[in-house]
This record gives sequence, structure tokens and C-alpha cells, in this order.
Amino acid sequence: MKKYTHAWLAFMAMKRLDQATLPEVEGSGNKTVEVARYAKSLVRWFKNYRDFVVQGAWYPDEVFSDQGSSHGVKYEPDELCEDVRNFKLLPETMEVRNLMMEESALYGKPFTIVKGNLCDRCDAMAHTIVDNFKIQYKEEKGNPISPSSTHMAMRFFIMSHYIADAHMPLHCDARSLAKIHGAVENQWENGVKKSYFIDEDNNRFFYDPDGYPLKTDKMNSLMELVEQKILSRKFIYNWGHSDYSTWDYMSSVTEYSYLLAYQMFPKDFADGGWTEYKKTPAAVRFEEYSSKLMADAVDSIARAWLHVWIRYRQWGPDKSKTK
Repeated sequence: MKKYTHAWLAFMAMKRLDQATLPEVEGSGNKTVEVARYAKSLVRWFKNYRDFVVQGAWYPDEVFSDQGSSHGVKYEPDELCEDVRNFKLLPETMEVRNLMMEESALYGKPFTIVKGNLCDRCDAMAHTIVDNFKIQYKEEKGNPISPSSTHMAMRFFIMSHYIADAHMPLHCDARSLAKIHGAVENQWENGVKKSYFIDEDNNRFFYDPDGYPLKTDKMNSLMELVEQKILSRKFIYNWGHSDYSTWDYMSSVTEYSYLLAYQMFPKDFADGGWTEYKKTPAAVRFEEYSSKLMADAVDSIARAWLHVWIRYRQWGPDKSKTK
């Protein structure tokens, strides 16, 4: 994905936590989580740092330049193995997961991981954000070893980049499809630029009264559909399995993204540009596939952010309240 697409998805995750109907609580007993209350406090904190979303969400490409290793997990079908593959779990609201369970010819079939450490990267980001919050909490204000809140916000936005890339099917496909990869991401980026006012001189969006990207009067149908989905679909805080961590969750996401890659770009697809792709039968469903994976990406970013925030808050600032 490209610069403003990444930033837009991060903003949509914030908007989802802010404006969607979230459960007051989830879980039971000592595992009860006050989802809505924590989401509200996280959004309130985020609103102080919204001018850094574009910069932070683009840091992995512009500064880290770790695209070859950390922006995906590359899968390919293992045609020599006849074993049934148990795909990992995801929340029932994840649209790509539901579609692939119904339609993918590769679902349940063996695969091989060729390369990529995106799941490790996301898990590491989650741990380091919590750890740095703990340092900030323990040290006196002004201590030079204490990370600033701006720095912490940047880490959240950086994390969103890797999470979003896990939902881009071609980041999870070992085939060499560079031309269509770039063409698809250009379609998404152009849609974002058409749909929202961007203050490119200051590396940010212009904002609406609620503090989110300001819409133009030429909203792209894909962006409009994603906005509708993130406000209407049910929010589930849980990873999909009570024993899952960030790593397990992202691993599951990449497995279904791999399946979607073969749905959007069938095995016999010869790499080409947008014009060539539009001639294929799969292109008819491009907006449908795109809206599902983008809405899922927003959900994943919001879910991962909230897990990080709650881990920190329950460890420190809200420890006595939790007890």
C-alpha cells in the first residue's frame, strides 16, 4: 500500500474506535474487559497527535526500508503434500476469512511459507509500545530517557503500517506479480486522494469537525463503502482465540490474505498492468474484495491498538481501578 492509503487506514481505525458501537464489556470473570471505556480513552489520547499519522504510517517504507523482510509473509501452495491444513482462527466478523472459507479452493490445503517476518514485526511492535509506556510511566517528567507521547503515538502509527500490509494479498503471495501489485495499490491510493482533502505541504490530511480526514464531493465508491462498513459492523475485541497473541493473530490474517491473493489473481494470471487485469473475470469483484480486506485491516489495526493500550493501562494507570 502507498503513503496516504496507509495513513487513511490508520485514521479509519481511530474513527472505528470512536464512532462505531463498541461493546461495553467483553469476556467474563477476571477476563472481563471494559472495551468501550478503554477505546474512548485511547481515542482521546490519539487526538493530540493526529498530525503525525501520515508521517508515522509511512515510516516503515520511507525510513526503515525493510520491505523485503518485514512487510509480508510469502506463502505458496504445497502441491506435493496431501495433508489437510488447519488454518488459524479469526473473529467471525472478519470478512476475508468468511469469504475464503466459503469460496477458496485452497482453503484447508497445504502451503509452504517461503519468507517474511511480518508477524514477528507486529508482535515486537506491540511489546515495545507497552514497554516504552511503562518507562514513561515510571520515570519523572522531563527525564531524558523517558519517551515522549509524540514518540509513542508515532509507534502506534508505524505499527498500523505493518498490520495493514498483512491484509494486502500480494504481500502474502510468493508469486512474482510486481506489475499488478503496483497497479492495485495505485488504484487504492488514487481513490484516497480523490476522496479526501490532503495538505501535502504539511504532510497531513485536512480534518472535518470530528478530527478525521475531510471528505471531498468526489468520494470514491470504495472509500465510501469502507467507511460504511467500519461504522456498522460488529466490533470484537478478542483475537479469535483466548490463547492468541498479536503474533498468532497476524499469522492467521496472513494465511487468509494468501488465499485471497489466489482469488483475486488466479493461478494462471500472467503479471500485467491494470488494463490487462481489467480484462480478467476476477476484476469484476475487485471493489468487493478491496472493501472487505480494507475493512478487515481497519478492524485489525483498531483491535491491536486497543490490546496494547489496555495491557499498559491495566498494568499501570488503571491498576487499582481494575482491582
